[in-house]
Amino acid sequence: MQQKIADTYEGLIFLKTHNALVVDRGHSVVNFAVTSGAVYIVRNPLDVAISLSHHGDHSIDKAIEMMALEDSESPVSDTLVHAVWSSWSRNVASWTRKPHPAILVMRYEDMLADSLSSFTALTRHLRLDATPDQVALAVNRSSFDNLQDEEERAGFRERPQQAERFFREGRIGQWREVLTPQQVERVVAAHREQMARFGYCRSIKYSAATRGRQK
Repeated sequence: MQQKIADTYEGLIFLKTHNALVVDRGHSVVNFAVTSGAVYIVRNPLDVAISLSHHGDHSIDKAIEMMALEDSESPVSDTLVHAVWSSWSRNVASWTRKPHPAILVMRYEDMLADSLSSFTALTRHLRLDATPDQVALAVNRSSFDNLQDEEERAGFRERPQQAERFFREGRIGQWREVLTPQQVERVVAAHREQMARFGYCRSIKYSAATRGRQK
């Protein structure tokens, strides 16, 4: 598929994937012969569990279970090609364990907290000659609110049939309001090493204590 896309179109083609960077049945899931580089976005798995539950119409407990499966794969259909997701931890580690100049790693939280800096770094990685004003305009046009409005007007072809909408909330820290302490413990137990690497373990004890007092 990747080879066919490269043969069909001119210039740089952006291809979104949820694949882990692994070898599957003797073949790399990424065809490096036609790949120039990558941008890998990592997000707190505590929030990912909530997003995944809505995206697939699963319970949060089911989503947490799916995120811990080392052999997790996507279903194949007329519109979906085979993809090897693996667990959240293995997926993250596969793309980030060794720094590589062709792979830019971005935290979702940083993309929201400091959008201008994050996306300026992205334009440099893609070797785009973008001015600060152009980056700011692009960030504004792709804001979550604007994407939600666009989906409301024109739909979004990647929205699963079982999901009410593709662009649901996109907020940071939803897990503090939604997950139970037991669910938080399950996620951390399964993904502690990679969570710690990206700073996702720092506020968990404080947040759990705050939640308890609020009860």
